[in-house]
Amino acid sequence: MRRGLHDWSIPAVGLVVALAVAALAAACGSSGSNKGSAVSGGAGGNGGSAADGGGGTAGVSVGGSGGSGASGGTTSNYPCKGCQAFPGPNAPACPATTLGNPTVAYPPDGVLLPPNMNVLEVQFVPPQGATLFEVDFTNKITHVTVETKCNAITPVRGGASPGCGLTLPQGAWNDIANTNRDGDPLKVTVRATANGKCVTTSTDQISINFAKEDLAGGIYYWQSAVYGGIGGKTGGIYSHDFGTLDPAPVPFYTSGATGTCVGCHNLSRDGLRMSLATDDPDADDELGDVHTSIMEVDTRNVIGGKNMSPGFQTWTHDHSQLIGSTFKNHKNLAFDVLDGNNGALLASDTIPDAATQPDLSKDDKNLVFVVPQAGSIPKAGDHHFMGGALYTASYDAATQAIGTPSALLTPSGTTSYYYPSFSPNGTFLVFDEAPGGDAFWNRKARVKLQLAGGSNAKPIDLPKLNKSSKIANSWPRWSPFVTTYHGHKLLWVTFSSDRDYGLRLKNTGFDHCYPPESPAYDQPQPLSKQGVGYDQCAQPQIWMAGIIVDDGTYSGDRSFPAFWLPFQDVNSHNFSAQWVEKLYSPPPPQGDAGVDAGGCGTSGSPCGTNQAGCCSDMVCCVGTCQPGCVQ
Repeated sequence: MRRGLHDWSIPAVGLVVALAVAALAAACGSSGSNKGSAVSGGAGGNGGSAADGGGGTAGVSVGGSGGSGASGGTTSNYPCKGCQAFPGPNAPACPATTLGNPTVAYPPDGVLLPPNMNVLEVQFVPPQGATLFEVDFTNKITHVTVETKCNAITPVRGGASPGCGLTLPQGAWNDIANTNRDGDPLKVTVRATANGKCVTTSTDQISINFAKEDLAGGIYYWQSAVYGGIGGKTGGIYSHDFGTLDPAPVPFYTSGATGTCVGCHNLSRDGLRMSLATDDPDADDELGDVHTSIMEVDTRNVIGGKNMSPGFQTWTHDHSQLIGSTFKNHKNLAFDVLDGNNGALLASDTIPDAATQPDLSKDDKNLVFVVPQAGSIPKAGDHHFMGGALYTASYDAATQAIGTPSALLTPSGTTSYYYPSFSPNGTFLVFDEAPGGDAFWNRKARVKLQLAGGSNAKPIDLPKLNKSSKIANSWPRWSPFVTTYHGHKLLWVTFSSDRDYGLRLKNTGFDHCYPPESPAYDQPQPLSKQGVGYDQCAQPQIWMAGIIVDDGTYSGDRSFPAFWLPFQDVNSHNFSAQWVEKLYSPPPPQGDAGVDAGGCGTSGSPCGTNQAGCCSDMVCCVGTCQPGCVQ
């Protein structure tokens, strides 16, 4: 099965969010004050609060006398509970022979962050012998310090801890984010001491920036799971709402005891409909045994899709129609148009060449899709192919008619363009470009842009986002709303990548574990084929980066360095993040007293109107909760 266009997994051990929560609850640096700041016009702190991990030594805060944070500034300190006081800013520097300098490993320099992300872990390598640390965030109007012991990082691949991690307390995040919305960069510095009398300071040039507006909307993404003791045989869909302060992901449709693999999923922009693929836990990626359904997201009720072809789908903005590729039904020589409310076939629009990966513009008037190299789609499915070209065509939702296709980007040599997506303002397309090989999870894929109205123009590279050419930057998708930064239009793009995540996850030196159906037969193969253990596979994670989406007159790199989304499980493979304008939750479990966390509907339980919500490994299928549904 094509699991969100994703390959293999190692066992999931637990959420990195749990580590963050534990750090907030017990670590030094989380016992700061309920401070005043320039944002609220306050003028000082009165001790720890429950929200800040209270009970600790009073924090010190000097806020402005009113007005915005950017005009008044913020100075605050979050002491380490139970620790000695960290030396002041005028403490002498330790001789190099006494104590070395710490090194900052994460976040990346120059990163742009949404002000409402709320979670940030600073990872650093401590000098030998250091016992206490201070993480400083400074610019002309900000001086926020968080003191901490070394919260040792447990690396995903095992072995000795490579360093320390500090997850910011919410109060400290608020201080730096709200004060610096659309402001100047904040310098991130780590200071270390061993005896409390002298300090050493990191020399890395690390700065972070904050966008002007909050990030709205939510995502649904695929996360691998373990079944029968083997990683990668199955997985499920999880969601996160950026409008909440909760850093934990919400299980939407999980594999459960049956091992049902929930893989590819596409959502309508309004968040009310999902097309999704299910399979048994056999760890293959063939589409021949995959079933695709149409689901009401807010009820998790399957409403159709029995005759849909597995593959790729896109929705009209109001979820009334779905356009899908037709690998199984028409050998990709047509796009099927289905009713988004019952799955009924409305039209089959023939196209000149085999095509896949359709995406509709927000106004429903334009369709972009991929035309692979002739004959390169194998029997496994249309997620594998070579030499993809991007084509566009008009679409008439009233008549379900696709217009005459025209080439937007045609490759030269072995180059391939694929996974295209319209920006919500219709100005740009984001897509993957690979210099050759199978488009499925290509190691050399880079995220690129193209003006939506252009034709065969050179794609716009994004060097800061892409970082390098061998870390599989795959499946880029836009956030739903245009915001601003320093007077420019700003959108966020999520994508999966095999890059290292600070000190926690090292993917350098590890390759993909390709399924054997790949037309290129890339190595290594899975455990069952070549004896390659899953702990030897690269582990993709979901990353996000800001992109300037002003018109074509903008010069320079439009992208910012990418950051790791902090609500995903770093021990799993995470892929195929799909954005919606609004995230809807399925109905809560119903008990005798109303909401009951233990009362979700198990297999065979009634579901639907005024009934219990099905457990997360079930869907509502013809009135009862079932692990899967065909209708």
